[in-house]
Amino acid sequence: MALTAPPTRSIHLIGGGGVGMSGLALLLARMGFTVTASDKNDSTYLQKLTEKNIQTWVGSAPEKIPHNAQIYYSSAIKPEDPERQAAAERGQPCAPRHALLQFITEQFFTVAIAGCHGKTTTSAWIAQLLTLAGYDPTALIGGTVPEWNSNYREGGGAIAGRPILVIEADESDRSFLSIASHVALITNIDLDHTDIHASLESLENDFNAFATTAVKNGGWIHVSKECSAKLAGTLHREDKTVWDTITVHTEEHVVAFAEKKYPVGLAGVHNLMNATLVLQLAVKLGIAESVIAQSLATFGGVNRRMQKLAEFETLNLTVIDDYAHHPQEVEATLAALTGQYERLLIFWEPHRLSRFVHFHQQFANVLAKYAGSHALFSLPLFASGDKYAEYPEAEELFKQFKKSPYAHIASIKEFDFKQLALDGRKTAAVFMGAGLSSDYAKAFVECIRQ
Repeated sequence: MALTAPPTRSIHLIGGGGVGMSGLALLLARMGFTVTASDKNDSTYLQKLTEKNIQTWVGSAPEKIPHNAQIYYSSAIKPEDPERQAAAERGQPCAPRHALLQFITEQFFTVAIAGCHGKTTTSAWIAQLLTLAGYDPTALIGGTVPEWNSNYREGGGAIAGRPILVIEADESDRSFLSIASHVALITNIDLDHTDIHASLESLENDFNAFATTAVKNGGWIHVSKECSAKLAGTLHREDKTVWDTITVHTEEHVVAFAEKKYPVGLAGVHNLMNATLVLQLAVKLGIAESVIAQSLATFGGVNRRMQKLAEFETLNLTVIDDYAHHPQEVEATLAALTGQYERLLIFWEPHRLSRFVHFHQQFANVLAKYAGSHALFSLPLFASGDKYAEYPEAEELFKQFKKSPYAHIASIKEFDFKQLALDGRKTAAVFMGAGLSSDYAKAFVECIRQ
């Protein structure tokens, strides 16, 4: 998508309260644009924009949009949105966020992190590594980083004469193909968002296009050790040598390079794989071993990635909020937690009708492994942007998750705490999903406190 700079210094964002768009709003304001933002729902991200003196509003209010503004909308915004319709009626320029991503990333030395799982964690990890190494990057992350209390970090560092931007690159709406990257990092490739990608081959083609953009821009590629040797074959020769040399030791929970082992602080084999990506970039940039060791050992993760919400010592119970919403993510989270807890209370929310319909059997297979020693609970289907009319089989398929070995939780108010059957063992209640599961987790904590 060819794009020059927006024709105006005024920009309005529809869906500006989302984690991605709100970060773009903050960066645009820093770049000197006058920004306004709207969203159908209030959120902490929208409130942060208001705190930064960006005009925001909840709901659609076309009359508030400056008439000279270039309008961009998030992938969640449909053509029938009132603000999009008003823009069309008055001939006001209105484009998807893809175009905005291209414009912004062209202004930076852009380090873009993509992957079907782990990209938020890894993006924040890369930003922390560069910060510890003195690069002082600007960063846009698809989640809240506790150290920043934000999804956005403002930095002043540069590489090759350009300010550094670390950005999470999203394959779900193919917007990562619009990012003008100089360094492309890939955590893994696994079929998801089947409403967008009909096949794994289609998805792989997109990732290849994403990666080669960095090379065309004079940069380079890194892929984690979770990726195939075929994908690693796209690396520059010296980078492929590093990839070949890095090893992962699950029992010791370390990653190793050049005869040096680096302990990894984040739990789970999947985070060892993410760590190999951080390690490769660090080696490429010549970052000191002491800084690499500090980053790999101390990085604390991102909110909603195995995030401990509360601990109840008298009950020997920890409540965990996790964003897992794909079978592979669910399996990775549960595998990591079973190494830390004797018993799990697993609260699972199916997210997106298209994903649930496509992967319902894989979800069942993963969760079935935990039916004997642990407790399974299902939360209501979260349709996200999908319509039930387009997936009429969803409700029927979901019935198997409403009966034994599951206990279905129709609403948090209906929950019977006797079902927990806490027995003194070290227990974690883990809420997994990308819709309302986090709200259920927080309500669960409040109920126990009361």
